[in-house]
Amino acid sequence: MTMTKGQLTLAGWLSMTSAIFAIPSVVMSWLLDEMSGAGAKLSQAILTLVSLGLFLCVIIALRRLLNYRFKFHQTDIYISLLIWGNVILSVFNLLGLGSQGLESLMNILSIALIIIFGILAIMFGTRLLQLPGNLYGLLKPFCYTTIASGICLITVFLAPVGIVVGAVSDVILATIFFRAAEQPPSPMEMLSTPIE
Repeated sequence: MTMTKGQLTLAGWLSMTSAIFAIPSVVMSWLLDEMSGAGAKLSQAILTLVSLGLFLCVIIALRRLLNYRFKFHQTDIYISLLIWGNVILSVFNLLGLGSQGLESLMNILSIALIIIFGILAIMFGTRLLQLPGNLYGLLKPFCYTTIASGICLITVFLAPVGIVVGAVSDVILATIFFRAAEQPPSPMEMLSTPIE
């Protein structure tokens, strides 16, 4: 089913929120890591769940936009893997918060997952470059920032830079959603939408 103007606009605002939320949430997470107590752990859990929720909404909206507006399915597997990986990473983070004994194991597993995310981001960005058209003039900037973010995540020590580059990518994605909301669906897209 095609995305409405309202859904595309909402996806744009959620992507913008994700970009704005990314950097402060990482800084807060690092600060909360140094603190002990239930309040700090609850705050970290909330940050994890909000980040996960924003990511899921934005990435699912992107898949819908690519599938229905552009009839492009070549990135579906990467998007699915990114979704599952993000859910698993969030579970690891929450488990690490809940148990002192599991914390170091979950940290190691989280680092391994972050490296895998970096690889998936590079593969996703590379595959998305094959999209016919220019994604409202932002295909290359979005793909290249996604790839750059992935490269930074793979190195682990550049992960903070990767988060900043990822936030830039989220702003570009928000602009893509806003531009998509302003353009009417193509006749082909309208023909593929069932009448309700």
